Amino acid sequence: MADSDLQIETQDGVTIAVLGEAYENLNEPALLAASKHLLDLAQTIEPPVLLIDLSHTKFFGSSFLGTLFRTWRRLSSRGGRMAMCSPTEVCGEVLRVTQVDRLWTIYGERNDAVAALRS
Repeated sequence: MADSDLQIETQDGVTIAVLGEAYENLNEPALLAASKHLLDLAQTIEPPVLLIDLSHTKFFGSSFLGTLFRTWRRLSSRGGRMAMCSPTEVCGEVLRVTQVDRLWTIYGERNDAVAALRS
């Protein structure tokens, strides 16, 4: 997989999934690829702590929200946690309107998210 598609990083015990340029608009083909990768991560990462970096994602809809829920359920079944960081203005609004910000913490900055998830 090219670095511009989905980059996986680890920082202080937190796995970070950075959706790259290919996911700037999560259309159906991009969504299928992102879903597979996120669900695989949720099943395999140790510790089961996942941060999804949305800084390059300009739009997503209900299908991606479904992927986030499935990813979170897999992590939760393993005693894990999930958060998101750096949403663009439009994506941040979608997260607020759908009230998923009540379920997952949304951080403005990646370093703040890592510090919170690490503790």
